[in-house]
Amino acid sequence: MNCVATIRTWKGYVLLELIFILLFVKNISTSVTHYSIPEEMKEGSVVANLANDLGLDVKTLTKRKMRLDIIASKKYLDVNKETGELYVVEKIDREHICPTKSSVSCYLRVEVTLENPLRIFNIEVEILDMNDNAPQFRRDAIHLDISEATPKGERFSLSNAVDADVGANSVKTYLLSESEYFNIEVQTGREGSKFADLILKKTLDREKQAIQNLILTAVDGGSPARSGTASVIVHVLDTNDNAPTFDKSMYNVKIIENSPIGSLLFHLNATDLDEGSNSDITYSYSLYTSEKNTGNISFESNHG
Repeated sequence: MNCVATIRTWKGYVLLELIFILLFVKNISTSVTHYSIPEEMKEGSVVANLANDLGLDVKTLTKRKMRLDIIASKKYLDVNKETGELYVVEKIDREHICPTKSSVSCYLRVEVTLENPLRIFNIEVEILDMNDNAPQFRRDAIHLDISEATPKGERFSLSNAVDADVGANSVKTYLLSESEYFNIEVQTGREGSKFADLILKKTLDREKQAIQNLILTAVDGGSPARSGTASVIVHVLDTNDNAPTFDKSMYNVKIIENSPIGSLLFHLNATDLDEGSNSDITYSYSLYTSEKNTGNISFESNHG
C-alpha cells in the first residue's frame, strides 16, 4: 500500500514539473526579431521601437520589470521603458566584438525578459561594418636583396597589408611609386585576400645605384577609400661585372743607368668599380729587355 502511494506521489511530481516546463517554453518566443545598425553609432541613438515590434504595451514595461540581457562583455544597448525604444548605450566597435574575419556577418544577441506573465523574446542586432580602419603593413619597411645579375621579369613577393574591416572595406589593391626598374602585379588569394608581387622590368646596375627606395601603398575599397604605406628598400648585390682599369693606358718611364736597387720608378693606379672581394686588385707584369740588360724590375703591390 505504501509502495503504491509512493509511486503515485512520484508521478505527481513529474507531472507538475512537466506542466511547469511546458508553461515556461510556451512563454518563450520561438521567432527572432532582427535589426541591422552601423557600428560607431552615437550614444543615445535609437535602433527601433522594440515595444511596438514585439506587440507590447508601453505602459506595462516598468511594472513587468522589462530587462535586456546581452551576450557580450559590455551592455551596448538598453530599452527606454517609458517609450519602448531600443537605444545605444555605448559606441559599438564591430572589430572588437567580432575580431575574426571568418564571417562577414557580426551579431549582438539579446534576450528581452518580462514578468507577470513571464515572456522571453530573442533579438539579433547585426552590426554593419563601416570603413573606420585603414590598411596597415606589419612592418614599416620591407628590405629586399637583389643581385644586379638578376634577369628582368623576375618576381619577388612582398608582405601584404591587413585591414580590420571586411568585405568591400578591406584591402582592394596596391600601388607602387614610380620606378624605372620595378612595377607590381596584384594577386587575389583564397577568400579574396589581396597581395602584390614586385616585378623587375629592367636589369639593375649596382655601380649606378646601389639602393632603390620605393613606396608601396595598400588601398581599401571603402568610400572614401583609406590607405596605408610601407617603404620597399632594395639592396642591389654586386657581381663581378667590371674589370680593373688604370688611370693611363700607357706609362713612359725613363731610368737613369746605375740607379740604386730599390729606387722608385713610378706609381701605377688601377681601380675597380665592384665592391668587396670583387674589387681586390693584384698586380703582375711581363718585362722585355735586351739580352745585354741583366737588371731586374719588380712591383710593390701594396702601392702599385
